[in-house]
Amino acid sequence: MRIWTHVRRIEISPSFFLFLCAYYYFDPWQSFTPFLLSVVAHEFGHLMVLKLLGVHINKLCFGVAGAIICTNPLPYRQELLAAAAGPSVNLLLLALFIHQAPVLSFVNLCLLFYNLLPFYPLDGGRILRALLSLMLSERTASLLERTIASLCVLFLICIACYLTCVYHVGLWPVLICGVLLLRISGVIFPQKRVDKLHSPC
Repeated sequence: MRIWTHVRRIEISPSFFLFLCAYYYFDPWQSFTPFLLSVVAHEFGHLMVLKLLGVHINKLCFGVAGAIICTNPLPYRQELLAAAAGPSVNLLLLALFIHQAPVLSFVNLCLLFYNLLPFYPLDGGRILRALLSLMLSERTASLLERTIASLCVLFLICIACYLTCVYHVGLWPVLICGVLLLRISGVIFPQKRVDKLHSPC
């Protein structure tokens, strides 16, 4: 438990509690507890790697759009390791419990997919940015990152609208897409590096 004491401050917004209440109430698959366990494990993975790297964690915030770990700016190699830690934990849980706990495995599969979307400041976006910046010039890396992110955003919007309008699955795809756009709006194409390691909860 010492890893959690390594965090200087933890903030939980009222919107996060509202999200948890809504999740619990509208949860027909009994996935609320597996979701909470998976989220804690995901954040634990980030915090553990950051502690091993000797990074000071200024603040951990929980909101409706996800969790935000605030640190000082990291070198790209450290950022790559820290960003990959959370999804790696979800992948491990998926592999370990795929037969024993199908619901837990499915929750971790969803978290893994969401976190690895190539949108900054999600884990996938941070991994993509770090890899491109280590291999290419800053200008080329930035251009390629923006191109990949733009195409993925367009693809997800089209899929969400198609599922809602053609397959009549309700507004859930559009709502989920909206939450994602809320998460990445304003920072999907930042001009400067920021001092936050974001991870969707």
